[in-house]
Amino acid sequence: MTKRRGAVSGRRKRRKLNKKGQRVVWLIVFSLTTLFAVGVYRFIRCSTEEIFQSFDHPQFSKKYLVRGVDVSHHNSYINWHQLREENITFVFLKSTEGSKHKDRDYQKNYKVAKDAGLKVGSYHFYTFGRDGKKQADHFIRNSILNPGDMIPAIDVEHSTINRTCSDKESYARMIKELRNLESALFKQYGKRPVIYTNKECYKMYIEDNFTDNPLWICDLHNEPGNVYKNWVIWQFSHKGKIAGVVDDIDLNYYRNSFDDFKKLLLP
Repeated sequence: MTKRRGAVSGRRKRRKLNKKGQRVVWLIVFSLTTLFAVGVYRFIRCSTEEIFQSFDHPQFSKKYLVRGVDVSHHNSYINWHQLREENITFVFLKSTEGSKHKDRDYQKNYKVAKDAGLKVGSYHFYTFGRDGKKQADHFIRNSILNPGDMIPAIDVEHSTINRTCSDKESYARMIKELRNLESALFKQYGKRPVIYTNKECYKMYIEDNFTDNPLWICDLHNEPGNVYKNWVIWQFSHKGKIAGVVDDIDLNYYRNSFDDFKKLLLP
């Protein structure tokens, strides 16, 4: 009987030890899992953040000397003369969207930006698949493009109204109407319009269809490389900080010299 009691007691101790060991193992697994999840979260957060939010980044501030911003009615107060004193050369203003929408601040922004000595461009937000000729007419009627202003730009990107063209029919219509819009602006102004886009939309819509247009590439993480043929403007931030501007503003670099920048101006 004594031996049997000892055997039972030993088994109970082993069970207790096993339970403690299991708790320790689970605690270690839980801790490692938590650390891994936190690491993944931080990695994703860092990878989705903009690489910088001002013109002061030493890697690029000496490389790209021509600086610009782009603006719509969503922006807060801007002191345009202060902006010019911060060595901003150009601004693209949203003028129209689709075939009916007009940016409510466009006319005012155009006047004050010109008065401050900035080179001004106007852009149209393209609505996927809708009549491109009507969109062009809408832009031409409501935009100001004088000699010495920048050539117009077409904004091509996904949005709440611009869904991914996943089937052949919607893709073909999207490209057809964008061609109609681009051709009408080219005919009106005598220069190929700039196309604003990002990595995803460039691959899907622009790369094989609009090889002659200067490109305005939005990439918040990487400097555009040679994969983008004809890129001339790099939008690197949606959260830019600059003197004279309340809240955030989009920041851009022109790729080449001040002399070369003249190619983007209307005669």
